[in-house]
Amino acid sequence: MLEDGIHERVRAAAGERTNRVLAELTGASPETVRRYMSGQAPSVEFLSAFCRALDINGDWLLTGRGPMKAVDVKHHALGEARAADLLGAMAGSIETLIDRVDRMEKYVQTLETRVRAGAAAGVIDALTAQKKTGLIGEEHAHLGPPAGERPPAASRADQARQRAIRIADAIAGRPYPDAH
Repeated sequence: MLEDGIHERVRAAAGERTNRVLAELTGASPETVRRYMSGQAPSVEFLSAFCRALDINGDWLLTGRGPMKAVDVKHHALGEARAADLLGAMAGSIETLIDRVDRMEKYVQTLETRVRAGAAAGVIDALTAQKKTGLIGEEHAHLGPPAGERPPAASRADQARQRAIRIADAIAGRPYPDAH
C-alpha cells in the first residue's frame, strides 16, 4: 500500500479526474490507475507521467515539501533563497551574458568585414567588366595612378578588399575567451 501521505497527495493532485482520464493522461490502463488510486504503490513511470501530465512538482508528490504545481517551484525557491545565493546566481548569469555579447560582437565584426570585402570585390568586378565591354576607356582603365595622383577606385577597392580579408581571417582565427 502507498504511504498515506503520498496516497493523499496523488488523490489531491488528481482532483475530480476519473481513472479513465488519468489513464489517458499518463499512458497507463484505467485498471492500473484504479489500483494506484486505491492505494497500491505506483510505478516510477506512472508517477513521472502523472507529474508531467498534471504539471505536478515531483518533490511535493514524494515528500510533501514545496508547492504542488511545478510552475510555482521557481517562485517558491526564490522566496526561500538567501540573498547571497540570489546574488551569486545573478552574477553568474551576468558573466554568461557578457561572454555571449563579446562573442556576438566579434561575430558581427567578422560579418561586417566580410561584407565590406565582398562589396569591394564587387566594385573591382564591375570595373573589370566595364573595361572588357568598353564602357570604360583605356585612359581610365589603367591599374596604376598617374604620378602624384591617388590610385583609382578599383586599386583602392582591391587594397581595401585584401586588407579586409586579412582582418577577417585574423578575427576568425582568434579563439573565443571560453574556448578550451
